[in-house]
Amino acid sequence: MKKIIFLDRVRQNIGLDFFEELSGFEIFTAYSNADALRIHRKEKAALIITELYGSGMGARQFCAQIRDDEELRDVSIIVCCRDNEIERKEVAQCRANAVLMLPFRGAVLRQCVHEFLSIPARGSIHAQFSARTSGAPLKAIDCIIENISVTGMLIKADAELRRGDVLRYSLDLAPARSFPVQAEVVRNDRGRYGVRFSRLEPAARRAIEALVSRNPSPQ
Repeated sequence: MKKIIFLDRVRQNIGLDFFEELSGFEIFTAYSNADALRIHRKEKAALIITELYGSGMGARQFCAQIRDDEELRDVSIIVCCRDNEIERKEVAQCRANAVLMLPFRGAVLRQCVHEFLSIPARGSIHAQFSARTSGAPLKAIDCIIENISVTGMLIKADAELRRGDVLRYSLDLAPARSFPVQAEVVRNDRGRYGVRFSRLEPAARRAIEALVSRNPSPQ
C-alpha cells in the first residue's frame, strides 16, 4: 500500500471528501517537517505534502536532506506556500516536485496527488540532444538525458533553466525513428532538471515504454 505524509497545517485545509478518495492509501499526519522526515525514514512514503515555513526545519532544508539520501530520495514532494515575492523566491530553491500556492483549490491538489501517485516506471538512458527554449531570447542548449518515462525525463543542461521553461527538440530513441517533443521544466535539482512532456505522439510513447522495459532505472 502506498503511503502519503501530510503536514497537519496543510491537512486542515483539505476537505474530508478528498481523504475518502484516498481510502486505498495509508495516510500519516506530521506536525513539523522534522516529524515528516522521521516518519518518512520509517515508512518510506510515496508522497509528502508539506509547507514552506513552520516550526523548526524549513522546506528547503527538509527537501535537501531527503534528496541527498539514497534511501529517502525516491519520493514525490509537494510544497505549499503563499503567493508573495518572498515565498516564491524561497520555494524556488526547494528541491520539490511541485509547488502549490495557498489557499489552493481542491481540483489542483487532486491533479497533483493523482499524478504523483501513478508515476510510471523510468528507464536509464545516456543520450544527448539540442533543444530550443521558450525564454527570451530564444536560444539553443545542449542536454544529456539521465532517465526517461512516458511522462518526462531527468536531464542535465549546459544552461540555467527555470521552472516553467518549455523545451522543444527532436528525440532519437533508436531503433525507433526520431520524433518531435515538447516538454516543460518542472523541477531544478542542482543543475539536473525534471521535464514533463506536454506533447508526445503515440509512436514516441511506445518507443519509451520499450526502452523502459529493456533498461529499467535503478532509482
